[in-house]
Parts: sequence; C-alpha cells; structure tokens
Amino acid sequence: MANNRFCREISRREILRLSAAGATALAARSLFPSSLLANEDASVSAQEAPAGVSLYARLVKAWCDGLLEHQIAEPNDPALVGGFLCPACALIHGRCSDAVYPLLHMAHATGDAKYLQGAQLVYDWSERQVSRSDGSWVNDVSLQDWQGITVFRAVAIAEALHHYGSLLDPGTRQRWTDRLARAVKFLDGFITIETGNINYPASSTYCFALCSQVLGEPRYLDRARNLAHTCLDYISRPNHLIYGEGHPIRELSPKGFRPVDLGYNVEESLPGLALYATLTADQEVLEHTITAMRSHMEFMLPDGGWDNSWGCRNYKWTWWGSRTSDGCHPAYILLAKYDPRFREIAQRNVEMMAACTQNGLLYGGPDYFIHGDLPCLHHAFTHAKALTTVLDHDEHPEPEARVSLPRDEPYGLKSFPEVGTHLAAVGPWRATVTEYDWKEPGEEDGHVTGGSLSLLFHQKLGPILTASMTEYELIEAPNQQGFIDAPHMPLTPRVEYVTKAETYTSFSDFQAVLKVTHLRNEVLFDAQGRLLSASHVPVPTGGVRYHMIYRVTESLVQIHASATAPPALAGKLQFVLPVISRSDEHVEQGDRASIRVSKPKGSLIVRTSAPGGFETLPKERTFNLIPGFECLPVIVPMRPGEEIHVELEAVLTS
Repeated sequence: MANNRFCREISRREILRLSAAGATALAARSLFPSSLLANEDASVSAQEAPAGVSLYARLVKAWCDGLLEHQIAEPNDPALVGGFLCPACALIHGRCSDAVYPLLHMAHATGDAKYLQGAQLVYDWSERQVSRSDGSWVNDVSLQDWQGITVFRAVAIAEALHHYGSLLDPGTRQRWTDRLARAVKFLDGFITIETGNINYPASSTYCFALCSQVLGEPRYLDRARNLAHTCLDYISRPNHLIYGEGHPIRELSPKGFRPVDLGYNVEESLPGLALYATLTADQEVLEHTITAMRSHMEFMLPDGGWDNSWGCRNYKWTWWGSRTSDGCHPAYILLAKYDPRFREIAQRNVEMMAACTQNGLLYGGPDYFIHGDLPCLHHAFTHAKALTTVLDHDEHPEPEARVSLPRDEPYGLKSFPEVGTHLAAVGPWRATVTEYDWKEPGEEDGHVTGGSLSLLFHQKLGPILTASMTEYELIEAPNQQGFIDAPHMPLTPRVEYVTKAETYTSFSDFQAVLKVTHLRNEVLFDAQGRLLSASHVPVPTGGVRYHMIYRVTESLVQIHASATAPPALAGKLQFVLPVISRSDEHVEQGDRASIRVSKPKGSLIVRTSAPGGFETLPKERTFNLIPGFECLPVIVPMRPGEEIHVELEAVLTS
C-alpha cells in the first residue's frame, strides 16, 4: 500500500535541503545503484550483493521497503493510518514505531522521500494508539499493556534524532525530542534490575547513556552506570552466561540451574551492554561483556543459526535468533576489534537472515516460506534497527577474511552446568543434549528437558534434528504466530506413548537423570526418566519409564531407546524421529529398515534394527514454527521392555 496519498509530496531536492548533511546523503546514494534501488527481487542473497554494497545495507533497504509495502495510508481510517499491517498476525504490532530509526537511515542513504514519510506516519500512529500520559508506550493497542518496551522505543527515537534529526523539520524534531524526554523520565522511575526479565535493565543501560547524550542530561549517565554494574552480578559462573530471563531472576531450579535464554541474551542483553560500554568507555563492563560474548558464541552453529534448543524462553526461538528482539550484530560488530571471531559471528548470522528473507520481509525460520507460512513484521522492524546500528558505527561490517568459530572444530565435549546442557562436536557432527529444568511459574509448555537430543547438525548436510516447544502454546500471544491448516507436531526426537486422551513423551521430565561420558573419539549420553505429558503429568495407570542412549562418533550417530510397559497397554508406544527435510528434498524408503533423504551436498541415511522397521512415511512434511523447519516424521513402533536402535549416517556427494 503506497503511503503518498496521506502525506504531502516531498521532493528529493527538499529532503536533501532539510538535511544538514545533504551533500553526504547525495554521495551516500552511490551505495545503492539505480539497479538495486529498483530491484524487486524476492530474496536477498549474500552472493548477489553488488560490489561496495554490504549485505547489511541490502537487508535494511529490503526490510524497510517491505514494511512500507504494508503501511496503511488510507486517510478515511485515521485510527490505522501509519501502522504496518502484519500479514502473519493480521494486526498492527504496537512496537512498529521502532522502525523510525532504520527508515530515517534509508531516507539519508538514498535521498528517497518515501522513507521520511513512512517514519513520520508510523511515529504519529504510535502516538495516537500506544502512547500513554505517563511518558510510556505499551506493547499493543489492546492485547498487552506492558510498558517495559518503552526502553526500545526510546532507543530508536534517540538514535534517529542523534543521527538523522536534521532530516526532520524543526517543529517535528522538537516534538520528538520532548517526547523522548518524557519517555526517559518514565523509565527513570520504572526500571530496576528486576523490571521484566534481565534484557530490560541490560538494554536500559544503553538507553539511559544515549538519552543522556541526546538530551544533555548528565544524571541519566549515572543511572546507566549504576544499572550496568548491577547487571554484572547476573553473569553466571563458570561459563559467563547472562541469567535472569525468568522470575525470580536470582532463583535456582530444583537441579540448581539459572533462568537463561540464549536468544534474548545475544540479541538484546549483550548488545545493550556492549553499546553502553562503547559509548561511555566503561572498561569494567566492557571486559565482562567481551568474556560473556565469547561464552555465548559457543552456541552459534556453523551455518549462522543460534542453538537456543534449550533456552527458557525458546517459545520465541527462530533459527536465526529470537522473534521480537533486535539482533546480535551491534555487540559482535562493535567489539570485533577485541576478537576477530566476533565479526564472523555477525556475518554468518546476517547471511542466515538473508537466506530467510523473501519479498522484502524476514521470515521466522528457514522453511516458513516454502511451507506457506507468512512473515511476521515484528522480525523486520526490530532487526532492521540492529543492522542500522551496525551501519552507523561501521562502514565495512563484513570480515576481510573468514575465520573459524568454536563449533566449526571437533573439540569433543563442552558442558554448561548453569543450564544442564552439553555440546558435543565429534567429526562432522554437532549435538546438543539437555536436562535443563528451569520452569517459569504458571507456564506448563516450553523448552524440552529429560536428557533430550535437542539438536543435531552435520557440517555438510546442515541441520538434521532439532527441538521445538514441548507443546506449542501462545505464551506471548501478540508476539507469536499461529499454525496454518497443515500438519505440525513437536520436532524433538522422543519416546512417546499415545492414548486417546493424552500423549506422554520423554522430553518433559525435569527429574530425569543424564550421564555424559567423553571418550577419545566419541561422546555418550545416557538419559533415564518418566514419560510425561507436556504439563508434566505421568501416565495415570502407573509410571512408564524410558531409557535413551545417544552415541556420537566420527562416522555416525546412534540412538538406543527403550521403555517399560504401562500396566494396561491402552495406547501406542513408539520412537519418533522428525528428520529435518524440506518438502522439495527427495526421500526413498527402500525397505522397512532404511530411509535415504537427499540433501544439496549428499544424503542422510537413517537405519533401524527394530523388528518391524519404520512405519510408512507420510506424504506430507510436518512443520513447527519453533524454530521453523519442515520435517519428515520417521516413526519406529516399540514394544515394552525391548530396545530399538536407530542410526544416522551421512553420505556426501563426491
């Protein structure tokens, strides 16, 4: 929907005249050749980028264009004018005005008036619909009145004023400045270390420091410093993971684990602390942030995805990050001079985001588009902010030479006792196994536990297995998508007992026992526990126990599974292995005991020694929104007390 029917026309000459840096803007337009400015290509590829145009710049432009395509501009509906209508959620997300910063960046970089118009429209929509008299903004018009998001809106407006305020006429610039002053005054009385989850105070450190600079208010700098140093108390030992993504934020689970979510840590908390430390030259916070960033990068996969298969808020996990946070890139780019791997982290992740971008919008996972799911606009306007921050701090964000990351190397085993999670790297295989038992009070469904194999990745074939939520639930309804009318299921490999009334699985037992053994060329995981429902209820006629062993070797991965008998076998006992496979990948089931899945760089062979072999494969792929993969549901019928074996082997194309 074009947005020029509501605004007065602004010529390119006028926008340059409004900018004190008009000559710079005109020169910057060369970053976007006319062929690119007119490009309506469906996707953004790292390989397609023209010389001199960074992938960061291409993505910011693509996402801003995609947002403007969904901006409502009909003058006969003033309640909606300026908002971005989300195709996935069929609503206007209350935080969409965060886009003012990337939109003004694009207005400056291209000299195109549509971006300035779009920024002004969405700002005005926000003031009409989600602004409050106390200086806050709320999360949504009617679905959620959470005021903590004022932190992120204030940062977006402060960045916009700091970098591109000269694009606004004096009256508009003053209104935005006055509104920012009201917002930070609200935050001054609202934010403490326990406000929301840890991502809010961590992000507020940069918000207060930046607003101190933009508004000329030194007292907010003291507020930023005090909050930042308090945040340092929420970095775990021994592995320096930020905790506090749950309440009580200092509470330990029954097994002694902390509330940690990788997605929020790498996309909001670490960037907030990194930006604060850089802006204020706070050496102590800088050093602790760098150490924490090195620990968190252990969870980046070779393809640029983030392994949040275990995180306590992974109901918003996407393969590239988290649904409504901002992005890892400011932290890892701003601090890249301290570790060259940081720039590589950011580059791989931005390439993954590019691969998930279609028709100008960032989709929620690698297979959303092919499966027919729609993109949520929240991904685009939040992550465009992060990439814009990178562009405004670093003209050449891409690495000059590619370097190795931790999970590129076959290091054997690394354990993270703060979260009961273990990473195996043997030969070409990368595996994650978790017994993490943090549970948010009042939430039944969420991350898997029980000694689950929550992730399996092959260096050449890519993602093979992954966890999802135990049972998909809209824990944050305005910030999650619903399933389309197509097959879907939990994606976690599992032993499963299915009755007419309920399904009991091996991935829900917080009390499960996990043993880990690291041998010379293999890693063994041994998990034992109870089959429970997603709400952690056992089989009512009596406990049913499972035993699973995962053996990760250089040549293959083996899974052994068994379960005890229910007192009355009224349901179906089975092992479920949802193998990640897009609907355009060829699959052969040559016999009952073997399956071949063709992938771009080879084939995955799945075998079983079970007497009945595999069930006949379904014609349609299943899917899960978390983290966004299509899968082939491979099922092995089980008999009580008998162990079944499954092995996975990669055969590479020569």
